[in-house]
Amino acid sequence: MTRARKTGAKKSGSPTGRPKPFTVVTVLFVLIGYFSIVVAWLHLGLPSPEHSIKDHHLQHLWFLIGGGLWGIALARWLANRRPGDRQGVWLVPALLAPMAAMFLMWPSAYPYVEARPLLHSSMHALFIGLGALTTFAGYRYTRVVGWLLGGSLAVMAWLAAFFFGVTPRQDPAVTAILGARPAPAPTASVEGQKVFDQICASCHMTTGAGLPGAFPPLAGHFPELLEAGGRDYVKQVVLYGLQGAILVGGQTYNSVMPPWQQLSDQEIADALNYAATAWGNELPDGAQPFEASEVAAARGPALSAQQVYEARGRLELP
Repeated sequence: MTRARKTGAKKSGSPTGRPKPFTVVTVLFVLIGYFSIVVAWLHLGLPSPEHSIKDHHLQHLWFLIGGGLWGIALARWLANRRPGDRQGVWLVPALLAPMAAMFLMWPSAYPYVEARPLLHSSMHALFIGLGALTTFAGYRYTRVVGWLLGGSLAVMAWLAAFFFGVTPRQDPAVTAILGARPAPAPTASVEGQKVFDQICASCHMTTGAGLPGAFPPLAGHFPELLEAGGRDYVKQVVLYGLQGAILVGGQTYNSVMPPWQQLSDQEIADALNYAATAWGNELPDGAQPFEASEVAAARGPALSAQQVYEARGRLELP
């Protein structure tokens, strides 16, 4: 009798009779989920989502997989702490979360979202949350439902990438917003436009107009910097960043610009030439286009963002 009781105690769980809060499988789900989110966030092995809506869906697929695995891991952890604690109320969010994710993946919304970087990033975080909520709520209802709904969410994102989500109808209103971008001047750098659109446009916008109160405009302001003797200053801003309140067009901006020293000398020169000649901007009389060699020379003195800000203060800007 005593031996049977001891055998039964071993089968029930840990030696103390309490379930283990963490298991190897649960931790594995957390790590794989984290890796999936990193893959999506950094586009590791994925096409750039700037190129097509299909690539956007592939990115979202990995966000949903990562969030879904986190939801399963959390549900398993709670199930180990409270065995048998299943509630039918979880079925409601388990069904609503995938519907919300499908709505967010509707392709006609992408042009509007892409034009707003903060909204775009928020949507990515929301995909992670919806993936986690789907599997967590489904798992809390029944384990099978959690896996089925999580799998169906991933399949839905994959189908959107290759079938129903790749040929969206263009909304005339959204097309008009995106088409409002002024055409670059003939002298604007084509290569510089590529660098600007990939790096700088997230803050200064493709129109060069910036965001009021957040990021200063370059259209109309960049020539002012050059005319005030700020040729070295603009190179330093790109290389070392800028931190401090500035006044442009009568409006104060107090955001932080990060350094972009990882760009090549030629890429920085191209981007500066583009900003100097796009959106109606023009180089001052007698000024020459930026060269990679002068950008390389500007890398010599390592400056802080505060020192660059002080250099701006020495310019006689209007």
